[in-house]
Amino acid sequence: MIDLHTHMLPGIDDGPSDLAGSLALARAAVIAGTRTVAATPHIGTQHGVLIEELTGRVAELQQELDRARLPLEVVGGGELAPTHVAELSVAELQEITLGGSRCILLECPFSGGSGLMPALLEQLRSQGFRVLLAHPERSPEFLRDPRGLAMLVAAGVCVQITAASLLGGFGRTAQEYALGLLDAGLVHSVASDAHDARHRPPNVLPIVESVVRECKLPPATTRFVTVDAPRALLDNAPLPPAPSREGRSWRRRRSRR
Repeated sequence: MIDLHTHMLPGIDDGPSDLAGSLALARAAVIAGTRTVAATPHIGTQHGVLIEELTGRVAELQQELDRARLPLEVVGGGELAPTHVAELSVAELQEITLGGSRCILLECPFSGGSGLMPALLEQLRSQGFRVLLAHPERSPEFLRDPRGLAMLVAAGVCVQITAASLLGGFGRTAQEYALGLLDAGLVHSVASDAHDARHRPPNVLPIVESVVRECKLPPATTRFVTVDAPRALLDNAPLPPAPSREGRSWRRRRSRR
């Protein structure tokens, strides 16, 4: 299991406030079956994260995990706020890519849509970056236009949904949208967006396995969204084909839960 969206670094944003909290989060991730995580602190928000410090902070956390004998690999990254895209140089953007790849985790806005996301996506792609959209199922801009998101995926944009959304953790609307995206084969990564070990835990694989089974999705879906596609993004490799099922297209899907 590869988790491409976590707030695991201590004392840097709204994730753990100290190393003990980061180690607790890491232990929970390992118990849930995760072996690689991307530490993706908020970039361009009120937290004031310094991009030039991230490589060192990731290395320090990896040392602590190794010392604690936790079998978890941490790679670098950042969750880039859309309002901050134009303010960063190409070199700075490269510093917050996932694991040093060319893939950027771009946060979807939680406020009413400004309609600027397609332009921001095109800007990043024109600079040579691959874009992974963070939690569009929780964004009003994409909730209003699901087929627009399908068009972006067809154009090469990748999609990450939050595992808790599949269980209704962010409300029924986000849940139905996330299930619909997964059902339509429009998801490339299910991630935890973990902030701590208890209230926003790093539990992904058991949730995905349960949802895939309950919704009768192709069994290969689990590995695709938790291993194969995330690994391709980290490796700058072509995405493997999504598990297919005849007649799959986007529709809002109601949960049986």
